Amino acid sequence: MTRRRLIGAALVGMIRVTVATGALAQDASARPSVAIADVAITPGGWTLPPPQLSGAIVEMMMGELVASQRFHVYDGQWLVSEAESGGPANIERLRAAATQRGVDYVVVGSLTAFSTENKKKGFGGIIPTPFLLGGVSKQQARLRVELAFRIVDVRTGEIVATATGEGIGVRRATGVAAGGIVGRAMPLPVGAFAAARLPAARDAMLDEAVKLAVRSAAAALARAPIADGR
Repeated sequence: MTRRRLIGAALVGMIRVTVATGALAQDASARPSVAIADVAITPGGWTLPPPQLSGAIVEMMMGELVASQRFHVYDGQWLVSEAESGGPANIERLRAAATQRGVDYVVVGSLTAFSTENKKKGFGGIIPTPFLLGGVSKQQARLRVELAFRIVDVRTGEIVATATGEGIGVRRATGVAAGGIVGRAMPLPVGAFAAARLPAARDAMLDEAVKLAVRSAAAALARAPIADGR
């Protein structure tokens, strides 16, 4: 009796594993296939984005969509190389190549906002004896990035999903200034100053802002009905 129960339990376990494996395979096959195209970077205003930003955003978006496990993700450069297209992949050329290779959709994006902001605040006071002066200054730098993406059906050109993402990189610094007058017969000024200077961290702020924006947009695309095959 015990042996029969063990055999029965083993068979049930095998059936469950087989069903689960089949479901996973079915889910994987149902995922839509997408190729990441070039992200348009249009300079505007006084703050200019670096020229390599487009490639960095494409790489980040590919990584996020692969990690979501909602799509079969292809690199646009695999479909149409820069040497073949004479530059960044043209959307129409990419759509044609995607159709030939059985890719369902292309993802195209653009940088819609890129700005920096610097704020500085200071306050201080005077202590009558011995005429001590003091002050504190605070600085804050913010770099804001906003991205927009859309998923385009390669067969019809229809936009089946859109998403936006925003990210902000922030850096802060604080400085202290102090000074005074000592001596009675002949006062002499003495003092010390520690200035608040933000580090040259623009690249780090940009990296932080872009990662947040891409992660937010990728999560929105993964939630779109198209990711469920609808």
